[in-house]
Amino acid sequence: MRIFQRMQGRNTVGRIVLTATAILVGCQYASEPRTAPTLALRDTTLLVDEKLVIPVAARGTESISPSSIAFASSAPSVISLRGPDTVIALGPGTATLTTTLDGVATQVTVTVAPQFTQLATGELHACGITARSDLYCWGSAFYGETGPPSGTEDCIFGPYFQCSAVPVRVPGIRPVEIVAGDMHTCALDADGAAYCWGANFYGQTGTGSEADVPLPTAVVGGHRFTHLVAGRMHTCGITTSRDAYCWGWDWTGALGAGDVSPDRCDFFGHDPCSPTPRLVVGGHQWAQLTADDRATCGVTTTHQLYCWGLDVGGDDGQYCQVPDNFSGCTRTPLLITSATASKAISIGDVHRCEQALDGTLECWGANYWGMFGDGTVNSSPTPVPAAGGARYASLMAYRTGTCALAEDRHAQCWGYGGNGAIGNGAFDDALSPADVSGGYRFLDLASSGSSDFVCGVATTGRAYCWGWGDFGQLGNGAFLSSSDPVPVRLVPTP
Repeated sequence: MRIFQRMQGRNTVGRIVLTATAILVGCQYASEPRTAPTLALRDTTLLVDEKLVIPVAARGTESISPSSIAFASSAPSVISLRGPDTVIALGPGTATLTTTLDGVATQVTVTVAPQFTQLATGELHACGITARSDLYCWGSAFYGETGPPSGTEDCIFGPYFQCSAVPVRVPGIRPVEIVAGDMHTCALDADGAAYCWGANFYGQTGTGSEADVPLPTAVVGGHRFTHLVAGRMHTCGITTSRDAYCWGWDWTGALGAGDVSPDRCDFFGHDPCSPTPRLVVGGHQWAQLTADDRATCGVTTTHQLYCWGLDVGGDDGQYCQVPDNFSGCTRTPLLITSATASKAISIGDVHRCEQALDGTLECWGANYWGMFGDGTVNSSPTPVPAAGGARYASLMAYRTGTCALAEDRHAQCWGYGGNGAIGNGAFDDALSPADVSGGYRFLDLASSGSSDFVCGVATTGRAYCWGWGDFGQLGNGAFLSSSDPVPVRLVPTP
């Protein structure tokens, strides 16, 4: 049931229509038959911070103002009354709303769900899936990466740069997973079909061409996926058979296809690319993938780590544009030797971190700003213990740093902090894990190897972002960075 729509910063209040259950608790006129008053209500679901206006009650042909009715919530921390006729959703959970008129009580069940169930961040934009499976995006809209242009406005850099500093709904798709790249976005539907839209310089939308894609469009090949990841200008996915496919920019071998993709795309240069999905070679069965600008990594179902692309520890001698200070690239998954079995991996621009089955972390690559969280800036070509040996529930690398959720769900970040992505209220680097300010507990964190900001869904049901925000990618209505978490403005806080 659709009861709420948030567009261009305006809030549409839900009105629910159906007679509720009535319970007789008294009778004012015992000698006269009474018609039970009814309210046009039924059991419903609200998102956190959403409001529900109680409609006018009726008794036969008589209309009764809600101001004549007594209201009560069984769980005031879940739903609360604001004024004579408005209910507001305060936190996830379930509550009974009781209305009493002329001794007749009417009860409905109100379920409050988080505003977002999942978030994704790209370089300059972010997206989220609500508890109703609606998709919203915010931030840069240069190539349609946030969907149709409704709600966009000039960014701080002038009229040729369109952005939205608040979430705007993307119509035509109800996804179960969302990922964001540089200026493209991809999603999975409930059937496992992948859809992408936005910039398509190197075929990163997987639609079979190099033309930009203004609306969600199916990835060609007929594959059914269980998981997607987006690098800067390439995309990968794990199919239902646990194979991995990648498409888009292939200048460093990040597609993992074992050879140089035959197509050439000319946005930055005459670079190898593939506008259609290519099978990652090696015959591995994949549990999880992650990607950045130049590389892709994954964890197999047997808990082994593999990486392919630029500076992953190998050089296969094939076509590769190798910048200074990098060791080469490989187009075949390369085994990363670790002392522990791996649960998950996440990679930044020049560093990689993995989580062991026991929750401890290892990192390798460059450690310029303390991205390992070990109190040093010492780099390592092989995995070394990170974050002081602490155990975490999950981890997520951003472009120049790392964040993780502790076992009690509070967030910590470390690495480069000049854009505020540490989230501890300062614009300073952190060589060791620093607590994200605000005291929030998070269900999940989102960032990527292309992102200089981090977002998370808190246990309160609200979404927060922090870090670089010049393009509106924090979603709080401003074009400013923040070193503290700020609420994403899907529903205005009352």
